[in-house]
Amino acid sequence: MRAKQFTKGIGAAACASALALLSGPAAAALVTQWSYSTNATFTSATWDANTAGTVTALPSELSWGATGGNFLVNTGNSDTNRSALTIGKNDTNLRTVGGPVTGTINTTIGGTPSAILGQIAPGITITHWNNPINANFQELIGGAITDTLTLQAISPPGGSQGLTPLVFTFKFRETPNAGGDGGTGLCAGGQAGGSCPDLFGIQGTVTLDQPFTYPGATGDPYLASIFILGPQGSPTPIGTLLPGECQILGLNAGCQGFRTAEAAQTTAAFYFAITTEPISFNNPEPGTIALLGLGLAGLGFAS
Repeated sequence: MRAKQFTKGIGAAACASALALLSGPAAAALVTQWSYSTNATFTSATWDANTAGTVTALPSELSWGATGGNFLVNTGNSDTNRSALTIGKNDTNLRTVGGPVTGTINTTIGGTPSAILGQIAPGITITHWNNPINANFQELIGGAITDTLTLQAISPPGGSQGLTPLVFTFKFRETPNAGGDGGTGLCAGGQAGGSCPDLFGIQGTVTLDQPFTYPGATGDPYLASIFILGPQGSPTPIGTLLPGECQILGLNAGCQGFRTAEAAQTTAAFYFAITTEPISFNNPEPGTIALLGLGLAGLGFAS
């Protein structure tokens, strides 16, 4: 949020994923286990026309606000604060270090992956550090995140080959520290104003049931799906934003995203699964970023 016309940058997001196909000798046997490496970077950023303060655009950090400030610390003074959007490795103590994240994942035979069977694996996180900043500071208004996921067969063993990365663009909205953001003392979603949350929104990025085929193998391709979860496996903060929030972001109604309250942080954690059939849990917008929380109990996550 911003003081006066202050705004804080929220970044989150929404994050995207690209798979790698496996190269190697022809093999008809089903790959039941893979090793993986997944990474995400900010590949572009757009800023408003203000000129005060400084902005930073790094592969794992977009930050803005007071020159010399530290987005990890809220000073309580909008003239000395910075806000940021960062990429990390988990939702606790590694939220600013960037990737890659590595590990192993088991193939889901069917379309309902289980965490307790090792069929859902963690990826990168995106965190928005929302500190009150002066309205005269240059602020983030959008950008792009490029995410890659490289798979290598473990059982049976095989090689690896990269695929074109998946890219999603996002829009960001700094809101006034006080007074609302909807033009009549209301927040953009129609809630009573005062201190409205900053907004991060995305639309139209397909992340479910992405097909890929082990080179030389016969039969149907494998499917990769990417999900977003909040801290401790909760289904928040990613969800469908209110129509007024989508509109103020410049997105169509039904856009997805999250809100970050003033002087708070929001972390979105990305997970993925490899299945042999389309994901079967109920998702209101098939093909887009899924709220894994809709199938949380069946997938074995615990808060």
